[in-house]
Amino acid sequence: MSPYTTHLCLVSAQATPNLLPVLDDVWRPKKVVLACSAQMKTAAQGLRSVIQTKCPGLVVETLELPNAYDYAALSDTFLSYLADHADDNIALNVTGGTKLMAVAAQEVFRSAGKPVFYVNVESDEVLVIGEQAKSQPLRAKLKVHEMLRAHGYSVTTQEQPQITRELRDLTARLIDHVASAGQALGTINAIARMARDAPGLRVDLTPAQYDSRSLMDIFALFADADLLRLNGPAISFKNEDARFFVNGGWLEAHVYEALQSLRTQHESLTDVAMGVRVAFGGADPRAAAKNRDKNEIDVAFLYRNTLHLIECKTANLAQGGKGDDSKATEALYKMESLLKLGGLRTRGMVVDYRGQLSQSEADRQRAAEAGIAIVSGAQLKDLKGAISRLWLAKRD
Repeated sequence: MSPYTTHLCLVSAQATPNLLPVLDDVWRPKKVVLACSAQMKTAAQGLRSVIQTKCPGLVVETLELPNAYDYAALSDTFLSYLADHADDNIALNVTGGTKLMAVAAQEVFRSAGKPVFYVNVESDEVLVIGEQAKSQPLRAKLKVHEMLRAHGYSVTTQEQPQITRELRDLTARLIDHVASAGQALGTINAIARMARDAPGLRVDLTPAQYDSRSLMDIFALFADADLLRLNGPAISFKNEDARFFVNGGWLEAHVYEALQSLRTQHESLTDVAMGVRVAFGGADPRAAAKNRDKNEIDVAFLYRNTLHLIECKTANLAQGGKGDDSKATEALYKMESLLKLGGLRTRGMVVDYRGQLSQSEADRQRAAEAGIAIVSGAQLKDLKGAISRLWLAKRD
């Protein structure tokens, strides 16, 4: 039973601090009031959508705020609201909003003798300001699609991977040969892309490709896993899913499996998703359907209710991309844009099979400035260790 019947939340671009107490079994109120400025209406819609889905029957109201930087007007709005709800058991979640909004709300609530609490998103704990009691832990756990929806996006598709033992063995062998298989895999990627629009997903190899022992050895691995057929100098893929798997999807599956394994060791690693396509307009599916500016996430997971995004690359990132940028730079650009999806605490990583991304000083510096981790080349042989060292605490 929550100590407060109503939470008044200050809406900002960071949804997690407002969501966690509402979704927690101990802290869940009967009503939530989302105080938001005109600029934060979309964020409020995302919060409302997740709250009403996760907590059926919980009342969600909106308190419209004036200019988020007009202290006097903000104070008047909070004073008027408390005057109209003087007998309500209401508490202020002061974690969100602009700094001025938070100061105005806190002073009004404290003057009225109403409780104020703060959510420490680093530790998922609640601190009631002015009380001597210790911080109280929050047990609510979000899913990847809920985190995205709370920040104003909608998940249009999300893969449900069926990774068999044969596919695990295949990816393990490709990782074992990370030092030697890169060039051949680059050629295979190009062939798989050609097959996408070819009748029967069939491509004829050139004489040089057919005579390449390294290339045919890897094709044989994919054939043994029943993903394609070798018919003389021709390659035909079993189906579109198999073609995608050969065309680099195997690395996404490897990362996904590594994270699922880590879930058994880390209680705070709560959800893993693969092949997530995201569109703007999270709370309104019609708006999401009309929006063509979709973002695709290879692998995503939540650790301590923080969104972590991973981009998987098997291509030659040293090659030129569009314009003057290399494919490595393009990969970093994409990750920088994806980092906006889950709020300021979202973290990103590029897993580069062939290792070119880490060879460029300019790309390494750009990644460091953007807070993007890089795992490349031989580091993939201990992918779970690399992820753990970079992002996961030894003890949860």
